[in-house]
Amino acid sequence: MAYQNKKSWYCGSSSSSFDSGDIETIFAMEEKNKEESEKKREERQRKREEEIAAEKEAENKRDGMLQAQLIFLFESGKILPPCLDSSDGSDQEGDENDKSDKESEGHEE
Repeated sequence: MAYQNKKSWYCGSSSSSFDSGDIETIFAMEEKNKEESEKKREERQRKREEEIAAEKEAENKRDGMLQAQLIFLFESGKILPPCLDSSDGSDQEGDENDKSDKESEGHEE
């Protein structure tokens, strides 16, 4: 019966059958729960920050490997560097390459 009285008071009942020791115990438990929740939240935040740092490090390693591969391929002559004339890297209509292609096509006919 005492448990039911404590439970009803804790849930908002106006029962006054508790002494100050019970109330202090409940408040102490609530405070402890808040502290534990805060510690868990901080631990989750710390782990998330570590995951983000590890992901960035892995991404930087991948980028470095890709850059090294591109440099090797460029230096070995297997690929050409990107065209820096156009702002978006795509061929523009009417650029010099297109004109020379059209002229050479006209001569072949």
